[in-house]
Amino acid sequence: MYIPKKWVRASGTGRLPDGRQFPTSAWGWGDDDRTASSKAKKRLQNLLDRLRRGEPFPEKYTYDDRPVREEILEVIGANADKADAVVTRNRHGVQVLNTARLLFLDIDFPPFSGIQRLLAKIGLGRDRSEESVLTRLRETLQQYSRATFRIYRTAAGLRVMAIDRDFKPTGSEAAELMKTTNTDPLFIKLCAVQDSFRARLTPKPWRCNSSSPPVEYPRGNDASRRQFESWLGDYEKACDGYATCSYLETVGNGRPAGFARASIELHDRMTRCNDSLPLA
Repeated sequence: MYIPKKWVRASGTGRLPDGRQFPTSAWGWGDDDRTASSKAKKRLQNLLDRLRRGEPFPEKYTYDDRPVREEILEVIGANADKADAVVTRNRHGVQVLNTARLLFLDIDFPPFSGIQRLLAKIGLGRDRSEESVLTRLRETLQQYSRATFRIYRTAAGLRVMAIDRDFKPTGSEAAELMKTTNTDPLFIKLCAVQDSFRARLTPKPWRCNSSSPPVEYPRGNDASRRQFESWLGDYEKACDGYATCSYLETVGNGRPAGFARASIELHDRMTRCNDSLPLA
């Protein structure tokens, strides 16, 4: 699992082949300020050279070319270098559980129109209703007898957690399960980049009548920190009436593995998965 401890931004002036200039910047990351600063300067220089050659500006945010820039909030295990899990806050202010060995799968419900639903009922199409997705997922997990799985309902789909044995995020077994369960492709990419599994712990702001943070991480001055703290208080109040997921069932008879117990307890407590609350 790789989650950088430090992020530094380097800024400069880009020049296009036609002579136009504009400010630009690049982020660097690492386990200390020096490493992060050095990487930021190298990435900025590469960007400036690219623009000077007339090449297109890279995408602002992708899941496959860099770690995600997230604040580390809590470490579960020995330390952040060899942790069982790390809780981070993402760019929307949401807390996320990142795990080194505890497998999560994220399955979105597919769009399903009224016509598709009618065709499925008369046998001319595949039943893609929420209940049918859950049924197929359950059957798939039952065929995989090497682990025990907890299934949760999320606002947009289903979440799976393997509780009694470890998985490698970039290993063939995890890849096989992700493929056969139609796990979200963006989730798969992010797991590969960070060499970890992920599960959202707190509601998405727009689903609980809140907003995203007004300032990004890292918050470099007192004013931005005050802005963030003010937003955080409002967001946490907005979260009070919502759960992030709801526990549905367990497939298999295994007990939680020792390395996974603390993460499972934290996940279920923070997501409020056993409370009768609307999902966000």
